[in-house]
Amino acid sequence: MKAVKQQGFTLIELMMVVTVTAILAIIAYPSYDTFIRKSRLENARGDLLENARRLENFYSINRTFDGFRDLKNDNEYFDIFFVYNPTDSSSGNHVASTTSALADPEIGHYLLTARAKPSTNGKETRFMQLNDDGVTTICTGTATTQKAVLIPDTGNPPKECEIY
Repeated sequence: MKAVKQQGFTLIELMMVVTVTAILAIIAYPSYDTFIRKSRLENARGDLLENARRLENFYSINRTFDGFRDLKNDNEYFDIFFVYNPTDSSSGNHVASTTSALADPEIGHYLLTARAKPSTNGKETRFMQLNDDGVTTICTGTATTQKAVLIPDTGNPPKECEIY
């Protein structure tokens, strides 16, 4: 009888490959997740900076933020909000979007906020803010506790925030 040479993998060899692959995936996934979260925040920061540029351009032409409607809000993972507190207190606060959960910035100043969209970025617990001084902060909080946080006069952010 002629000897037939067998080809393929044994069950043990296959199980070793599956085990090694699983271990690599367990080690790599947290790093991948962190990378994705950082890149989404960086994208939101770019949108905040772009909106700040638009606001400053609008202000240089009109000498007011009243009437600003050119808010870029096409980020897939974050909603962008704009809050402006005019110097004339009789005119009330200008809010470019439904932002009743956001506190008011100082009089005569604006605040841009990027808050995670629950539908596409539900695991994100942080939100990012950019004030008119160009200071970007990242704060932690859930959708119900995300309020506008301004840097106190001391120059230090609140304990739940960090300067980005």
